[in-house]
Amino acid sequence: IPTTIASCPTGAIRPHPDKALKSVTVNEPRCMYCGNCYTMCPALPCFDSEKGGIALLVGGKVSNAKSPPGFSRLAIPYIPNNPPRWPEVVSAIRNILIKYAEGANKWERLGEWINRIGWEKFFEVCDIPFSYQHIDDYKFQAYDTYRTSMHFKF
Repeated sequence: IPTTIASCPTGAIRPHPDKALKSVTVNEPRCMYCGNCYTMCPALPCFDSEKGGIALLVGGKVSNAKSPPGFSRLAIPYIPNNPPRWPEVVSAIRNILIKYAEGANKWERLGEWINRIGWEKFFEVCDIPFSYQHIDDYKFQAYDTYRTSMHFKF
């Protein structure tokens, strides 16, 4: 409990007023839903039930081994946050993985499969509706010139 209380940057978490209960109380108006308390105590429900949701990103890669690292991209902009089992999230991930297993080549990563078939086809195959949140207009020109991997560019 002390580490959970100390993790809150806004001081929204306090010990429960009843000393017999070993618990905490959360001052909702003060909470900014940063998730620090959840890191310290996963049993603490810290989400905004009205506005809180999950954005599902796919296709990212951190490793430098076979190809340079790649950014993940937004697949589903909003899925309702319904703990503890997250049925909508599980259903969406299961749908993507089933389509990936059906269409990918052996040893092909999810991101490689998406790049091979194209993002438009990915949305079509997985029955994910395309919306304005999927439009990526961010331009980072320096990313093309910086040394981002161990692979040589001649």
